[in-house]
Amino acid sequence: MIQELERYYEGYCESIRKEADILRMEEMPEITEELFAIYENTGNRLIYEAVYFKRRKYLAVFGLKAILDRQERDIAKLEEILTGICAEECWALPAHVNRKADKDWRICVDLFAAETAQTLSEITALLEDVLSEDTVKAVRQEVMRRVLIPFSASRAPYSHWEYGASNWCAVCGGSIGSAAIYLMKDRPEELEPLLERICYSLKAFYLKSFAEDGACLEGLGYFTYGMTYFTGFAQQLYEFTAGKQNLFEIEKLAEIAAFQAKCYFQSGRTVSFADGYTDDTFQMGLTCLLAMKCPEAEIPPMERAAGLNDDSCYRFMGLYRNLIWTRAYLDFLRAGQSAYALHGGSRTQFFAESFQEGQQAAVSEPDTGKKNSSGRMIVLPDAQWVICRSKNGAGMAAKGGHNAEPHNHNDAGSFFYLVGKDFLLTDLGCGEYTRDYFSEKRYEYLCCRSLGHNVPVINGGEQLAGEEYRCDAFETDGHGRTVISFAGAYGNPKLQSLIRTLDWEEEDGTLQVEDCFRFREPLQSVKENLITPWKPEIQGNVIRIQGAENSCEIRIEGAPVEAECIRQDFNDHEGCRRDVWLIQWEISAADMAEQTSARFTVKAV
Repeated sequence: MIQELERYYEGYCESIRKEADILRMEEMPEITEELFAIYENTGNRLIYEAVYFKRRKYLAVFGLKAILDRQERDIAKLEEILTGICAEECWALPAHVNRKADKDWRICVDLFAAETAQTLSEITALLEDVLSEDTVKAVRQEVMRRVLIPFSASRAPYSHWEYGASNWCAVCGGSIGSAAIYLMKDRPEELEPLLERICYSLKAFYLKSFAEDGACLEGLGYFTYGMTYFTGFAQQLYEFTAGKQNLFEIEKLAEIAAFQAKCYFQSGRTVSFADGYTDDTFQMGLTCLLAMKCPEAEIPPMERAAGLNDDSCYRFMGLYRNLIWTRAYLDFLRAGQSAYALHGGSRTQFFAESFQEGQQAAVSEPDTGKKNSSGRMIVLPDAQWVICRSKNGAGMAAKGGHNAEPHNHNDAGSFFYLVGKDFLLTDLGCGEYTRDYFSEKRYEYLCCRSLGHNVPVINGGEQLAGEEYRCDAFETDGHGRTVISFAGAYGNPKLQSLIRTLDWEEEDGTLQVEDCFRFREPLQSVKENLITPWKPEIQGNVIRIQGAENSCEIRIEGAPVEAECIRQDFNDHEGCRRDVWLIQWEISAADMAEQTSARFTVKAV
């Protein structure tokens, strides 16, 4: 592990230097009124944000380069960039302000205004001895004017995010708290109530947004996003108060820290529920800090460690901590090898007693849900997720839940199936963020509606959005069987019950699915509905899906069916159009008046 981390750290430093050489030859793009107005006129976010985040890339890269090497030409370039960021009319994104309704729209503390404030404050604090006084003064004035003063002067909650159970609470609160520690140290009468306010919202709302089993229902990517800012601020606060304020002393931290690795399959692919991704990466710095705090936190496959350019928003909080926390973990491991051996390899005891540089590990032996799981079946009972891996590289995950979860998709009772790196029956995850994506039109998007998930279609109807449309039972035996009851997700009074049983075979990754339907009144149509990114071959009751490297076969049991393949498309998070195919077949209507069932088997071939 030490050698792998050393290679990562050295490669990361080299990528910073290479990227700085590339950017030095280009001009930082300008933000214009025309670009800002595109979202207002069309709902498109990507065009403006491409320029906005390119500017944040310049800020992050030259901030990191100057911190690493402290060369005069990097300092000069960084001062030019800092001046440009300070001159922006608004640090918030167009999607988060309303220029027509709010005359003070330029001063809006959203995710990205808060992140910008944190970045500027940290960079100038770390380089104060080499930056010009005018630059440092300008940065401090803008951070105070745009973020710290408006927040401090407001009555809580400042906005929806302060008392919100989502990543916004951690990102905005953590950014503000970090910036305040850097810039308001000499004003304790103002700083102390601000920090107390932020700590309250993080403990009362952000941390409670996690399920008791540690799951982040917003998705793996939002786990990384929120936890990066939570841990960044928490560690800074711990050091600033000499350990008197310790946000890491929470009962759920061990479960939360363990969640990330549970979402990775052997191939490095990831659980994509909600607005997640099938090929997510992890931030090495965050992961190293969690590993130092909690022995339950494992490092996912190293090839999925995020590089400098894997965060398209170039968030300095995480990028800088990829340097300092990875290095701290390396020092920790090197210094502790002999002590670790003295404890007979007891990682818990070692971490509890040996955490360096005044960073006290909050270690206990909590119930992490392992008693509910076999070696290759992970159960998150509060989130109602099950994640299964097989010995031959296949994988499956299924969920219960309800249809008003954070970053919700109408997907109660859904599952997906992969072999190696190929998602053969998929969960599309995150679509392109537009104005309509976060409006009442959200469930017109294929990736958010239940038609875009592996769940049945009842009488031509899909699942409905809302907390009342939910799974009413979710049970697993911890050894391969999962039973989900989710008729209530459809809001169809004629449907009395819908019970899905998933039987997973650990040896070869065979998945048997049985759906049992009971009706109060006869229905005209009940269809199975599966979704795949690969055009399937259908021959009677046998469906073959060939991925890039692997394939699977779906065998429909019982009487012959006429399965059809329906091409659909959707825009992924980057705005790229993707083709997908729905596989649908009508379930036998022999007993439709009272009940019917369908069985099919998915197997790697």
